[in-house]
Amino acid sequence: MEKTTSSLHEKPPRWNWMNNPIIAKELKGRMRGRQGFIILTAYLGLLSLVIYGVYTYTIQNTYYRDPGLLQQAGKQVFLIVVLLEIILTGFIGPALTAGAISSERERQTFDQLRISLLSAKDIVIGKLGASVMYLLLLIVAAIPLQSLAFFLGGVGMAEVLISIWILTLSAVNFCTLGLYFSSINKRTSIATTLSYSTLVISVLILGAIAYIVAENSYLMSSSSTEIQSWTLNFLWTIFSTNPFSAAVISEFMLVEEQSLF
Repeated sequence: MEKTTSSLHEKPPRWNWMNNPIIAKELKGRMRGRQGFIILTAYLGLLSLVIYGVYTYTIQNTYYRDPGLLQQAGKQVFLIVVLLEIILTGFIGPALTAGAISSERERQTFDQLRISLLSAKDIVIGKLGASVMYLLLLIVAAIPLQSLAFFLGGVGMAEVLISIWILTLSAVNFCTLGLYFSSINKRTSIATTLSYSTLVISVLILGAIAYIVAENSYLMSSSSTEIQSWTLNFLWTIFSTNPFSAAVISEFMLVEEQSLF
């Protein structure tokens, strides 16, 4: 009786994100199948083709005429590769998490997951952590392709660190977006549609609006101080939270200011 009573009052074990059983299960299942390796191969293959195309187009007529343009070519290759990585991360991230919770409901295994010793926090961290780790694998695997820009020059270690940081935050953001819609919808198809729709609105449409407002900022010169302040805050918020504009502005500030911060 004493053992039974004590076992009933025992607290469920707590797992941190390093030994979360869901992370181990999801990663093993993804890496044992073909899908994980197909995505990795297609990801690196597309980046390689883009790098080859940009390098050939840039160097074809300028290599022997002006060697100084090699540094400019290196910057172009590096920036295009980083922007392409952000695009691919935006496509892959929500796809990995949009069915994380909804698929459990569709397979009618969500109740079994909830009655386990894992808390809701552990389930969310496990689903999110497995997807983010896989995206980090893609980012790390592409670092040797980014380093090709070092042979051309014009790219420093600070730019590489900034790009990895932006890609990491973007991966977490995109995966979190898909996981959110997966948790509030019972159908994976609906969660996937809402994830990509929100991604397009927040990244592309708001980014385009902010760019148009920035290009026509001279129209605000005759406006009041409050409107000008609101406009600047709006532009700064959109450009800072948009991964594409954040990467471009960080590169521009690093070149102009010669400072990482």
